[in-house]
Amino acid sequence: MSKTLILNIRNNTFPMATIRPGTYIVWRNLDPYPHSAETESSAEFFFNAGPLLPGEVSAPVVFSGLGDFPYRCRYHAGMSSMVHVRADAPAAGIAENGAPDHGGHGGHGTFNHLHGFVTGGRTGSRFFMSHTPVLADPRHSYQVILQGSLTTPEHIQAYEAIRKSSYGDRRVQIFHGHTSLPDIRDGITKVLPEASFTFYPDLAHPDDGVDIPGLEQNIPVSIDKVLHFHTFDVDDDSGDGALRYLVYGDMDDIFIDHFMNKAPSYHSVAKLASAPSFWTEAQRGGVVQLSVPAKRIEYLPAKLLQRIAFVDNSFHVFWLPPSGLYTPAPLDPLFPRKAFSRAQPSEFKGGPFRHEVVLADGTPSQIDVARSLHFDTRLLNHGVFLPDDA
Repeated sequence: MSKTLILNIRNNTFPMATIRPGTYIVWRNLDPYPHSAETESSAEFFFNAGPLLPGEVSAPVVFSGLGDFPYRCRYHAGMSSMVHVRADAPAAGIAENGAPDHGGHGGHGTFNHLHGFVTGGRTGSRFFMSHTPVLADPRHSYQVILQGSLTTPEHIQAYEAIRKSSYGDRRVQIFHGHTSLPDIRDGITKVLPEASFTFYPDLAHPDDGVDIPGLEQNIPVSIDKVLHFHTFDVDDDSGDGALRYLVYGDMDDIFIDHFMNKAPSYHSVAKLASAPSFWTEAQRGGVVQLSVPAKRIEYLPAKLLQRIAFVDNSFHVFWLPPSGLYTPAPLDPLFPRKAFSRAQPSEFKGGPFRHEVVLADGTPSQIDVARSLHFDTRLLNHGVFLPDDA
């Protein structure tokens, strides 16, 4: 499993790093002014992990080949360092003249590690959970879709009360303290014993979550089935660039998640308006993979435009720090920008939105997308970690 080494920038100084091939590095700016961490533009292995405002953490950079990789801060003359990639380096990596925290199990440091699951489904006895991933942290570098349920009548009633209210089928998130996702995959962990449920009733501020009454904390959630599980592969060059998706759910509640494998990427969960022609009772309880040929990620050369990806020529900007600086904000490419409402940024007007799709076996079909439940670029690109006191 890939490791992540976090390099703390303090007092205009970069730590000197020694790592094994395949290790990720992220830089965290602990100074009260901006820095960058970037190579010369002529470097054979070019990267640019900045600009980083005070307190920000960079997008991850993976070092695959052996060698010595010098880099610098563009803002401060003489501020430079080196990444040494050695086959015999310690698995956790070494940072000299710095105090890094390590990703992976057993290296929690000062970070708050919660698993989040975007949750859809109208009944408390059968709902669907899409894990919100973090590319740079091996504990979270998985795409996971689960079928779950609540275990007591009181909790089921509390969940269904929200679903039967005017809130309806909008986003609910389950949060739980850190647990091993591979243990869930392998059937070792079958219950999340201390979950909490959050919903987002303020349409003008869709990220302001509120605890669901009766489901505030220490709620056991049964994991009834693992519908999909894969580990991100940063070297994956398969596919033709078309966006890939995973469809899952019941006959009435059908969801679609963007298939993620490497950065730059995004996590999105949407609900379909109706069952597509390919979705039958046989698919219920499983996952169908498809692509949307008209929607693509185009990766532009980093030396020309530093770490930018445009989706479908709609100027969806990913992996460009600092987050939130660039406008217009990125939107889920399944929804047209003209349908976006600044007053209610989680809602899109004029749907459902039809897309021509191709199934994994080459069969053409269509889907109608009704509602966006979740869209986020930060955890797979920038803003990788959240301090406990954030």
